[in-house]
Amino acid sequence: MDTEDYIHILDTCEIKGHDEAILRILRYIELGYPVMLYGPPGNGKTTIAEHILSYIGKGEDSFLKVEATETMSEYQVIGGFHPLAMSGNPELAEKFMYKDGAVTRAIESGKNMLIDEFTRAPSSAYSGLFLLLSRNTLPLEYKETMLIKPDGWVLLATANFGDEGTFKLSNALKRRFVPINVGYVSTATEKTLISGITPDLDPEVVNAILLFASETRSLWKRDRSIPEGLSTDGVIKISRYCDLAMSQGFDRKSVFVDAAFHQSTIIADETDPRSIQLVQELALKVAEDL
Repeated sequence: MDTEDYIHILDTCEIKGHDEAILRILRYIELGYPVMLYGPPGNGKTTIAEHILSYIGKGEDSFLKVEATETMSEYQVIGGFHPLAMSGNPELAEKFMYKDGAVTRAIESGKNMLIDEFTRAPSSAYSGLFLLLSRNTLPLEYKETMLIKPDGWVLLATANFGDEGTFKLSNALKRRFVPINVGYVSTATEKTLISGITPDLDPEVVNAILLFASETRSLWKRDRSIPEGLSTDGVIKISRYCDLAMSQGFDRKSVFVDAAFHQSTIIADETDPRSIQLVQELALKVAEDL
């Protein structure tokens, strides 16, 4: 990729405010390293990864995307003998002798790879992938062939470290990726984003939304009193809700509090009433100046 490619990827990315992260991702891709995008949910990791892979491969069908789950095993990732290979029906057994996993299908079809929500699956599911990334080859015992990682093959993954329902990666597997943080964007970027999506929204409401977002992120960063701060996606949802409700004649304070309370259930620990109360009290405090 040359400078024009870098600029085009940045300019055409739907997710704004992450130029530095995108540049780092592109550099490591050029150096041949798998990259893992990590950070709080709702800030565009998957969209950024899809955008980069679409541009590199010249189309959305140029890469294979899978979403990891807690039940995922090496069978889904690399492949193995299909359960129906043990069928008493000879024709059925022959048809389902083995099945390629996602990584094998991607490489053999000449496609790059995106594993979304990587840490939703246990490290054991990636044992074959670990060997492939370590040695550039992987014996496929079920096919009696060798899977060879092509030069220039791009592997991206997204992850939410420490989120509920995620697994801790083994250090050996983690070292096979270069982790790039995709965190919260700047207030200035989100203000520009809001102005583009809801251009007629009252400036005082815009400021309240941005302040609410900033304060929730401070709570998260300072002592993890809430599981996450308000994401950019949450900022957009509050803005759109306020814009619509105010156009229907409702006052700005009530609609802001209403929308902020909706988001409080998302960013707080829903099993901890005190956590939800903390965020709701913050919303009420911010609304005092509206």
